[in-house]
Amino acid sequence: MPNDDPSPLQHIPPTFYFGLLCITVAASIRYYCYKAMGKHFTYEVTMLKDHHLVTTGPYSIVRHPSYTAMLILSLGICILCASGGSWMRESKFLHTVPGELITAAWFLLYLRLIVSLFLRVETEDELLRRQFGNEWNEWERRVPWKLVPGVY
Repeated sequence: MPNDDPSPLQHIPPTFYFGLLCITVAASIRYYCYKAMGKHFTYEVTMLKDHHLVTTGPYSIVRHPSYTAMLILSLGICILCASGGSWMRESKFLHTVPGELITAAWFLLYLRLIVSLFLRVETEDELLRRQFGNEWNEWERRVPWKLVPGVY
């Protein structure tokens, strides 16, 4: 039976699946962070009235797993949207002036996200250190990695 589909794509490439995997893993990590933090999960760097230091679940592996998830999620979205099989790649949109501008803006936003998260990690660590003192110091000793186990 002839294929009248104008797209030359005959299969979905592994990079597309890898991007999808990154998004799924990141969403799962974020979900477990929400569960572990409960009411203490906020979108601003702040201390609640009866705040306690959460050191269990994903916070027993790295100190800022939610930010790790955000980085993985952003990377997954970039891979998914730019890989073969995506509309942006298959339509040749990435090779147009608007496509190149959007790609450049995307890159700058991702770079800003990375810098912002690294700065926020330092801000949060200092706030938690001041608030929880020895409890935080002990947690830092047990969990030395901020974002990536064995790396940073």
